[in-house]
Amino acid sequence: MPTDNYPRLQQEPHLGVQVAEAPLGSLLLQTVRAHAALAASLLAELELVAPQEVILLYLQDHGRIPQTELVRFLGRDRSTVTATLQTMERAALIARTPSATDRRAMEVDLTEAGRALCPRIRAAWAELEGLTFGSLDQRQRDELTSALGAVRDAARVYAAEKGDRP
Repeated sequence: MPTDNYPRLQQEPHLGVQVAEAPLGSLLLQTVRAHAALAASLLAELELVAPQEVILLYLQDHGRIPQTELVRFLGRDRSTVTATLQTMERAALIARTPSATDRRAMEVDLTEAGRALCPRIRAAWAELEGLTFGSLDQRQRDELTSALGAVRDAARVYAAEKGDRP
């Protein structure tokens, strides 16, 4: 099929919709999607998918925790988190055991395989940081950090006022 008749085929891959009334939001969403796609390719090399790497790093930092803490931390529904943890358990990255104090509750901890993967996950995140932000000088990084923090905080305040959790 000749591409002369289909000029869209000659363009860069489409990252998302550009909403004229929300240029910053549109750019932020496009950026998040591009960053997530690159992260997914780096995680695939470790045979992981998001948010498995975040769960492993959280467990490395916090040790054995109740499964409900992961639900709150991830901001996802219980069934989605349970399905993710079951996949990770089958891969021998985590172990889930009944709570000693509440038999209805489960606790989650790293296995040796999960613990051994954490340095590689941190290296992948460092590589992602370099790939996506390496062209920025320190001043630009500081300004971006400040601006993104302000955007995040504004979203959290609005969500808290509505009773939601972003």
